[in-house]
Amino acid sequence: MDLLHRSPRRHVLAALATLCTALAPLPCAWAQEAAAYPDRPVKIVVPFPPGGAADVYARLVGQKLAEAWGGKQTVVIDNRAGAGGVIGTDVAAKAPADGSTFLMVTIGHAVNPFMYSKLPYDTRADLVPVGVVAVVPSVVVTGPALKGKSMQDLVAMAKARPGELQYASSGVGTTSHVGAALLESMSGAHMLHVPYKGAAPALQDVMADRVALSVDIITSSLPLVKSGKLNGVAITSARRSPQLPDVPTVAESGLPGYDFVSWYMLLAPAKTPAPILEKVNAALRAMAQAPDFRARVEGTGGEVASMTLKESSDYLNAEFTRWAKVVKDRNIKAEQ
Repeated sequence: MDLLHRSPRRHVLAALATLCTALAPLPCAWAQEAAAYPDRPVKIVVPFPPGGAADVYARLVGQKLAEAWGGKQTVVIDNRAGAGGVIGTDVAAKAPADGSTFLMVTIGHAVNPFMYSKLPYDTRADLVPVGVVAVVPSVVVTGPALKGKSMQDLVAMAKARPGELQYASSGVGTTSHVGAALLESMSGAHMLHVPYKGAAPALQDVMADRVALSVDIITSSLPLVKSGKLNGVAITSARRSPQLPDVPTVAESGLPGYDFVSWYMLLAPAKTPAPILEKVNAALRAMAQAPDFRARVEGTGGEVASMTLKESSDYLNAEFTRWAKVVKDRNIKAEQ
């Protein structure tokens, strides 16, 4: 009986030894690959048109990565706009996992899996975080007719006339849409969503009092608030913005716990070797400390972020959980 048990055990041990021998060179090969990286041109896919915040931050990151690598390789920006970021994300998700392709995403990446009934990629399985680059607050803005109104006033108006107070967004599932949806979800108010094709036409109608308000990213709304064309009612982040120090936060204005920022995160195809991810993440954290990079991000109304690979992954997972609830609560569906 003992011999019957011993023989299979010997075979198992021999098989394990062979497997370990076969796998042993892998860490060394990965380390060599990371040391030689980047050994080909690098591309950052931006799933939005040129000129937006994601494009601006991608270009800043691309410039600083090229500098960090001593001009060893070029870093090009590939704008693939359409379908709320889905088209560009699909391109990156299916790209070779060799460190030659990255993707710059924002909140829509955490919203889309719950808003679309079907996507051409697996959001969580096909892409992994490399690092959070920046976070940017939004501003609740109104037109001339609501000048002097506070956040409490707007919530009271929305509750008094459910479904009548209109808010403009840049489109279904965009930052301006989900920021307002979070306001509704936390306050219990119900407003009428009016989606536009971009921030410019949305804000034009707010300034003309055709729509009551918008929850617009500070990058585009700041000049209009400073010029007096829009009224800054409240900042969506947990802290006041240095760009608009006199504008209270939403939390200060009667909605404790409200904290909403648009984040910009670099992702990579899921099977990209870990040493390459670590190398790029280290470069992102180093640029976050560079005064010129910080000044340029802060000049847009944003704040630089510096996170490890694990911290970035935890951050994204928390965002998936958060927006799954908001999408369900507000019954947000993609326009397909």
